[in-house]
Amino acid sequence: MSMRIYTVHQLPGAPLDGAGIVLVKEGFSFPAFAFSWIWLLWHRLWIALALWILLVVAVSLVAQNLFGAEAAAVCSLVLQLMLGFEANDIRRWTLERNRYRMVGLAGGGNLEEAERAFFAKWEGPLHLDRVAAPGPVWPRRAEATPDDVVGLFPKAGS
Repeated sequence: MSMRIYTVHQLPGAPLDGAGIVLVKEGFSFPAFAFSWIWLLWHRLWIALALWILLVVAVSLVAQNLFGAEAAAVCSLVLQLMLGFEANDIRRWTLERNRYRMVGLAGGGNLEEAERAFFAKWEGPLHLDRVAAPGPVWPRRAEATPDDVVGLFPKAGS
């Protein structure tokens, strides 16, 4: 079985149980290639879906009118391939637009194994209210008494 690599994205401020974590596979997406607009709908990629529909209609019309039905079919296949190769990057872009940030990589034979591997080493998000601060970073100095020496002269005016 081959190992797949996933990028791990976290929504800041999400619950500590990992509910705000999304894993996105690296590489070609066969479901996006085979079921383009259904895949885009499933992943709620609304902007990408709108652009996809516009691109497919425009390219199909131009190819059909200029070169015929065979050329339109070839262009459609090329567009499907392009979506298959770029689909997961489109998901990452959408997650980034929705304030998710990439927090790591995970690997495994499938998504479940990658999730297990990631959560086994994940320490959770770092929140300042959870961290017990040992004390001030710069401790205060003791107040100076009038008899303390400041500078080169032991007393003012001397």
